[in-house]
Amino acid sequence: MEAWYAPVGLIPHQSPAPHGKGGKLACGCYLRPIMSPSIPLSLRALAWPLALLALNAPAIAADAWPELPAKDGAAQIPAQEWLLRPGPRRVEVQVYYPDGTRLSVCPSTGIFLTLHNWGGTHCVGTASPKELARQFDVVAVCVNYLQSGNADAINGPEPYDFGWLQALDALRALWWVNDQLDRARVPFARGRIFATGGSGGGNVTLMANKLAPRTFALVVDMCGMKKLSDDIAYNLPGGSSLDARYRREEGSPAHLADGAQEIRFVGHPAHLAEMRRLGSTAKIISVHGVEDATCPFADAQEMEFNMKRAGMDFVPVWVTPAMKDGQVFTSTGHALGNRTLIPDKVAGRWLRAESADAIKRKTPSDFERRDVVRYGTRDGAYEISYAAGYPVGRFVAATPAPVYTDRFDVLRVEEGNGSTPVAQAQSPAQWEPRRRHILAAMERVMGPLPNPARRVPLDIRVLEEVRLDAGLIRRKLTYQSDATDRVAAYLFLPPTEANASRPAVLCLHQTARIGKAESAGIAANSLQYALDLARRGFVTLAPDYPSFGDSSYDFDARHGYVSGTMKAIWDNVRAVDLLEGLPAVDATRLGVIGHSLGGHNALFTAAFEPRLRVIVSSCGFTTFKKDDLPSWTGKVYMPRIASHFGNDAAKVPFDFPEIIAALAPRPFLACAAVKDSDFDVGGVRDTLEAARKVYALYGRASQLMGYFPDAPHSFPADARKVAYEFLSTHLTGPK
Repeated sequence: MEAWYAPVGLIPHQSPAPHGKGGKLACGCYLRPIMSPSIPLSLRALAWPLALLALNAPAIAADAWPELPAKDGAAQIPAQEWLLRPGPRRVEVQVYYPDGTRLSVCPSTGIFLTLHNWGGTHCVGTASPKELARQFDVVAVCVNYLQSGNADAINGPEPYDFGWLQALDALRALWWVNDQLDRARVPFARGRIFATGGSGGGNVTLMANKLAPRTFALVVDMCGMKKLSDDIAYNLPGGSSLDARYRREEGSPAHLADGAQEIRFVGHPAHLAEMRRLGSTAKIISVHGVEDATCPFADAQEMEFNMKRAGMDFVPVWVTPAMKDGQVFTSTGHALGNRTLIPDKVAGRWLRAESADAIKRKTPSDFERRDVVRYGTRDGAYEISYAAGYPVGRFVAATPAPVYTDRFDVLRVEEGNGSTPVAQAQSPAQWEPRRRHILAAMERVMGPLPNPARRVPLDIRVLEEVRLDAGLIRRKLTYQSDATDRVAAYLFLPPTEANASRPAVLCLHQTARIGKAESAGIAANSLQYALDLARRGFVTLAPDYPSFGDSSYDFDARHGYVSGTMKAIWDNVRAVDLLEGLPAVDATRLGVIGHSLGGHNALFTAAFEPRLRVIVSSCGFTTFKKDDLPSWTGKVYMPRIASHFGNDAAKVPFDFPEIIAALAPRPFLACAAVKDSDFDVGGVRDTLEAARKVYALYGRASQLMGYFPDAPHSFPADARKVAYEFLSTHLTGPK
C-alpha cells in the first residue's frame, strides 16, 4: 500500500512569485511534508458497486507526485485504489505544451484534457494533444486511465469501469498539472479548463464534468457513451453491441447495484439538478452521429432532453448526412470523422483565448474549493471529496429506513436506525425524511422502482389514427416501457394553436378486460374519462395495465419486477415521459385520474412520480385494516403482502394515510362512494383526516379534498363532474 498524508505546503493561488527572465519560470516545485506516514490507507469494499471507492479521503504523500516534465513528455501519478485489484495504482499522464516546453506556459494558457476511447491508450480515438496545445494555447493532457488498453478494457475479467474511477483518474491528472504550476508559481489561465474525448473518452469527459461540476469552462463529448444501460451492462439485445461484463446476481463480484448504475448516468435528472444547485456553468457540447449504433443516438437525445430541462448550457451537434464534408465529418455513425478537427469545428470560437467569444470560468474550481460533491442514489450516495485538492471518491450506503408502527401518526419522523423519534414535524423540511421512508416502505412490498439509468428509448409506434368530432385526434400507439415489454395506449390530441401547449392527464382504467379501451370510450360505458377530458381541451393518454387490454405481460421475474403494481408504476412513469416529450403538451401541467384499479394505480404512481402535479382517485383505496387484504396479493398486485407480511395489516410497512401524505402539497381529490362495498368509505375519511396534517404543514390543507357520492362502487356522473372541474382548476389556471 502507498502512504497517505495530510495536504501540506500549498502555495496560495493568489500570490504568484515574480517571473524570471522572459516572463517564464521553470516548473520546479517544492513540497514540505508536515505529517508522518502513519495514517493507513483504510479501504474496504461495501459491495461490488462500492469496490472502486475509498472509505476515507486521505492525502497522498507529497513526494509521490512527480514534477511536470520540462518539455512534452510523460509522468506517472498516484491514483485511487481499485479494490478489484487491491494495492497501489499509478496512471501515466502525457503532457504537451503550447510550444513543446514548460516555459511556454503563460497567463493566457489553459489546461485541456483529451481522453482516449474504450480499449485505447494514450491519445487514441481523441483529439491530438499536440495540436490542441498549439492551436488553443493550452497544456494538453492525455491520461491512461483505469483499464486502458484492450487487455483490461475488452478482455479483462473485471467489469468495465464505465467512467467512475476513470474520470477520477483524469481529474487527478488535471489537478496535478494545475497544482504543479501553482507550486512553481507559474501563472496560467485557471478559468480556461477544458476536456474532450471520443467514444469511451467522451463518456469519461462527461463524467469528469459531473464529478467536478465547478471546474470546467467547456467540454466536448465526441460520440461518447451517455449511460450504462442494461444492454451495455449485461450484453443484452438492445441499442448497443458494447459489453461492460456486469452481472445481475447480487453475490457476484461483478454485480451492478442501482447506485453504481445511477452514478454512471451523465444525464441523471436528479444529479443534473444537483450540478445546477452547485453552480455548474460549463458549456457542454455533445457531437453524435444520428446513425451511431455503438453508442446509441437515442441515449444522446435523452441526455439532451434531461440537460436542457435541468437548465444546463448544452449544445447538441447531431451529425446528419448533410453535414458530411469529407474532412471533419466523414460519417454519421460512431466514427464521426477527424476527431482532432472536431473540437475546433464545433467549439473553436469559445476555445481560442484570443476570440471575442472565448469562454472562461469565473468561479473557483472544485480543486480550489476543497469541499465535497455529493450525488444521492437509491441505495446511498456517491461523494467526491476535494479536501486534499485532488478528488477521492467513495460510496456511503443509505441507512435502512425505519419501520413505523402507527400508520396514522404521519407527522412522526424517526431516525434512520428507528431508535429515537424526532419531535413531530413542524415544517415541510422536517417532514421530508418521512416521505422518503414512506417510499422505501412501499418498495419493500412492491419491489424497487427502476432507477433512471434503466430507461430505454420509448420508440413510439403509431398503429392507427382516427379523427373524431371537433378536430379531436385519437391515436392508438405502443411505447417501449423497459427492455422486455411494450405498452399499448390511446392518445387524444385536441386541436392546438401553433406554438401552444396544453395540460395533459394520464387516464388509468379500472379492472376491465378491455383495459384502455374503456377510458378511451371505445366500448360504450360511462367511464370514458380519457375521451371526456380530451373534449375539455386536455391531451390525454390511456395505457393498458399489465395483462389487460392488448397487454400479454406474464409477470415473470425475468422482467425485473417483484410485483405487478411496480410494473404498472414504471409503465406509467414512461407514459409521463411520453407526454412530457410531446410538443402539444405543457410538461409543467400534468395530472392523473383513475377509478378502482386505476384509482390506486394513480396514487401509487404519483407517490413515485413528482411530475404528476394533480391526482384524482375514484374508489381506489381505504385503509388496509378496513379492507380485504388477501385481495391485494395476486400477481397483478403485491404478492409480498402474503409471502413476506402474512396478510397482516399491522406488518405491512405502509398504508394509505402515508401514501396520501406523500402526495403533499400537490392537489389531491378522492371520490369515495358512500355505498362502496370494495373500499370502505370510513377508511377513506380516516385516511384524508390523517393526511391533512401533512398538507397543513405546507399550508395547502385546502388542496386535499374528498367527494362522497351516494352510490355503490362506481364513478357516477356527479363525481366525474367534480373530478373534471378539479383537474381544470389546478391544471388550466395560473401556473
